[in-house]
Amino acid sequence: MDTNRILIVDDEPDFRNLLVEALESMGYSPEGAATAEQAIGMVGQHHYAIIFTDLNMPGGSSGLELIQAVKEIDPKTFCILMTGYATLEAAIQALQGGAYDFIQKPFKLAELDASLVRALNHYKAVRENEAYQTQLEAMVQERTQETLKLKEDIEKLFEGFVNASVKAIEARDPSTKGHSDRVALLTVGLAEAVNHTPNGPYGTIHFSDLQLREIRYASLLHDFGKVGVREQVLVKARKLEPERLERILQRLYQRDLESVEARILEAWRNGEPYDPEYVKVLMAARQVERERLADIVLRCNEPKVLSQEVAEAMDELEEISFHHWRDGEARILESVDIAALRIPKGSLSAEEREEVNSHVTKTFEFLSKIPWTGPLSGIPQIAYAHHERLNGMGYPRRLKAPDIPPQSKLMAVCDVHDALVAADRPYKAAVSIQRSLEILESEAKAGLLDHDALAIFLEARIYELTRNMLTAQAASR
Repeated sequence: MDTNRILIVDDEPDFRNLLVEALESMGYSPEGAATAEQAIGMVGQHHYAIIFTDLNMPGGSSGLELIQAVKEIDPKTFCILMTGYATLEAAIQALQGGAYDFIQKPFKLAELDASLVRALNHYKAVRENEAYQTQLEAMVQERTQETLKLKEDIEKLFEGFVNASVKAIEARDPSTKGHSDRVALLTVGLAEAVNHTPNGPYGTIHFSDLQLREIRYASLLHDFGKVGVREQVLVKARKLEPERLERILQRLYQRDLESVEARILEAWRNGEPYDPEYVKVLMAARQVERERLADIVLRCNEPKVLSQEVAEAMDELEEISFHHWRDGEARILESVDIAALRIPKGSLSAEEREEVNSHVTKTFEFLSKIPWTGPLSGIPQIAYAHHERLNGMGYPRRLKAPDIPPQSKLMAVCDVHDALVAADRPYKAAVSIQRSLEILESEAKAGLLDHDALAIFLEARIYELTRNMLTAQAASR
């Protein structure tokens, strides 16, 4: 702004021109106006740093009225009132009317100059402060944008980290691909349904947007500890590992060869000639027995509930032997094979199940090492409790209902449901959604799952959220 631009408003031409010439000689850029109306028009077109105006101007607006008009048009202008009535009342009236200062007529040029210098110094200080404030606001705005961009970048980085972690889980256990995403979708959907539940134990709970994000991340990462579990245990579809099953079946075949060999050697000792047809008859007879024993092994190897009949048939298997190339007579079924085949339900031994269950503790230990921000600080504890059950029969800490976070109770319902309906588990067949809901209700009645959370799950039809995903999964198999 031009701080030298000054306007002199006075109805006396000689006085006005005298002031204009005097200020020009001082290095300023003064202009003159004969009336308040003319001055108002000039202010509307140009900015003046300082306006000197007479108080009384016959035939038009007064100096005070001009000052008020200038304040509305250009409030940055400083106005100095010139008056021949330098009374206290006139001074107060001028200052209250918005004047910066006033001087008494007649005055010396030195008095005018002193008043002008004071006004310009103040004017410059105010303008510099405004410029500084503008610059400061621009800096704050820039920093704010930088902070928002940094926050956005951090959120993208963290989202990428979470997604990469999910991929790591799926790479470790390909059989459960998509499970984490579906559980997250179901759990967040259930939490949102809780927000719309007015009554019951969940009626007083409302999850904020940040808490919903916390639930989502906890759900996506709830199985991350599986990266620390042996892959052969994670994907174990049968009780025996394939190579051990193959060895048992091969030993049964070797046992047949050993039996036939013994019969042939006995025939030779008795002087009987070699007869290929006799060998075929012997092998055919042994094949029937071998297939019967192999069927018992295969039936025991399935991850189903071991029937009494099959369990008793195992007694016979435990006794049969073959000739080991190094150790002589040896049992076809080793102790580890017997222990595996006698697992009453599922495909895992007690030690293997304990190893799989340890993924929850490993998940907690991993998540606890991440410096979560305040709104996300509950993620480790939420994930830690997703396998706990209300009656204390869950794992790993055997917590009971009061000690289980509500978010974990919601996740437990969704986790069990997806595990039941998913077609990706090698150790079990998927069940229908209707059958899954029946199982969930039975577990709620048994005190395992939260009945109120399940009620919301059912009423809001949360299970529908992943129906299409499950259909696409089944079609791709």
